[in-house]
Amino acid sequence: MLIKIKNLRLQTIIGVYDWEKKSHRELIINVEVETKNTKSTASDKLSDAIDYAELTTKIKDLVLKSRYNLIEKLAAEVIKKIMQDSRIKRCKVEIDKMKTVEEVESFSVTIEKTKKSTGRR
Repeated sequence: MLIKIKNLRLQTIIGVYDWEKKSHRELIINVEVETKNTKSTASDKLSDAIDYAELTTKIKDLVLKSRYNLIEKLAAEVIKKIMQDSRIKRCKVEIDKMKTVEEVESFSVTIEKTKKSTGRR
């Protein structure tokens, strides 16, 4: 099953240049999570599902409470946080940093991680 968070818009301070560290920048975050958990499709219970609101809150907390120079590092930290859930087997994060250069709408980084199979059944 795939779960997607599309176009999460957050304002944060991120960048390597002094002028970037003085003002908030808009980030647009897209997350794709693959889970082997399909229990919720039968039970219709939130307790059997990956809670989208909780997942979004984890991302927001990380982005808003931390300061990074690079969106590459931020994307890696978002994936690390999401992959702590044992039900998630793959995660893909794309972060767009908006309006950094006048002629460019955004710069984007995409990182993907898959948990290695242990070979146990």
